[in-house]
Order: sequence, then structure tokens, then C-alpha cells
Amino acid sequence: MKALPAVDQIRELQLYGGPKAELQLRLAQRPDNRLSIQVLYDLALRYGVISPQGAREALAQLPADDASGADARALLERVLEQGEFFALRTLR
Repeated sequence: MKALPAVDQIRELQLYGGPKAELQLRLAQRPDNRLSIQVLYDLALRYGVISPQGAREALAQLPADDASGADARALLERVLEQGEFFALRTLR
């Protein structure tokens, strides 16, 4: 897995999508979901959005047996299944 960004400063990620770019998900940082926060934040930094292309790339790097990546894995699978794009807002 490639090096992921530091996320200590992030309190919550908010993901917006759908036809009206409405809030779809809030993901507060907890010790048990740090990898999810890192992966989603990394995608947003590199691509500007969470897209199907980025989702494929991130899923290939996420260990399937790591519980701290479960939230990101579920969201990325949704992106792939439904062809959705999400904008990400970080709350510090």
C-alpha cells in the first residue's frame, strides 16, 4: 500500500453527491476507522472527487481483512456499483 496522508487534523469527512450534490454521508474520525479516513482523503486530494476510477484504485490497495478500512470499502464499492461521484469536505 502506498503512503497515505496524515489525518490527525481531520475531525469529520462529509461526502456530497447525487443529482443535487446533497450530503450523503458523514464519517467522524475514530480510532477504528482511521484507514478509511486516510483512503478517502487521499482520493480527494489526488482527484478532487471520489470517482469510479479512484475507487477501483483504492479498493485494490485496501486490505480486505482490515476493519479500519470497512467504511471506505463500503463507500468505494457503492461508487463502483452505481457509478457515483462524491465531493468531499473535511471538518477540522
